Amino acid sequence: MDLVPDPSVIIAALKACRRINEYALAVRYLEAIKDKCGNHVNTIYPYILQEITPTLNELGIETPEEIGYDKPELYLPDFYTYYPPKE
Repeated sequence: MDLVPDPSVIIAALKACRRINEYALAVRYLEAIKDKCGNHVNTIYPYILQEITPTLNELGIETPEEIGYDKPELYLPDFYTYYPPKE
């Protein structure tokens, strides 16, 4: 697990992203925060979202989950699952 910033630091970074009109950077920053939670993502990330949700609503920023970035866009199943090699 990496060092996860305090929600006040995250809020300041998100406001800086919106001040320079970098919406994509704000979403990427939220993705990085989720990655930094490591194995404790189920406990830390919901707390962070709970704390920063009013700011996200104020700035008009959606979370990666709301946008759909948490799922692969063009996922194709493995070819060999359906057609195993003949021996």
